[in-house]
Amino acid sequence: MTSPRRTPGGIGWTPWRVVSGLGFVSLAADMVYEGARSVYGPLLGALGASAVTVGLVSGAGEAAALVLRLVFGPLADRTRGYWPLTVAGYALTAVCVPLLALAPRVGAAGLAFAVILILLERTGKAVRSPAKSALLADAATSVSRGRGFGVHKALDQPPCARMPSPGRAGGTRSGRPSCRPWRYRGRCPAIRASRSGPG
Repeated sequence: MTSPRRTPGGIGWTPWRVVSGLGFVSLAADMVYEGARSVYGPLLGALGASAVTVGLVSGAGEAAALVLRLVFGPLADRTRGYWPLTVAGYALTAVCVPLLALAPRVGAAGLAFAVILILLERTGKAVRSPAKSALLADAATSVSRGRGFGVHKALDQPPCARMPSPGRAGGTRSGRPSCRPWRYRGRCPAIRASRSGPG
């Protein structure tokens, strides 16, 4: 059994609790912002943005998500605030994406409101990524790095949880999805690892 230890952020969690917790949180956040990114363009277009504006906003958002890591990574090291930065980054995603639903209701300011929320959501990715990676790397050291990162990625992007859209590939003629995740539970790396227990 893995003994408790203090993570870089100062919380006494066991390594497997950190790995699995971050995996499930990453999955939930991915479901939020990956789903939202597919409607950013149509939403901005509906609010009056041109194709050039949509491209500039999308590019600026991705640039912020990558370049600002050079700021928040060193900040996490200097302050040792790995957990606060991780939580703050996920909170930006959790708050900004639902607020996009209000953009069409704020009148002429809707486009600017949506742009700000999109950029803040992408900034949240930069805020949390370095700190989360530091927490995960520290926890995975105690359980073997390959296994720790493998379980995290399996939880973050589980193939056994993927459900096809009705009427698309993998669906039946009636339009109902034919994928049944419980049939594939034995093929899911995260479940296989959990069955073998922490090593």
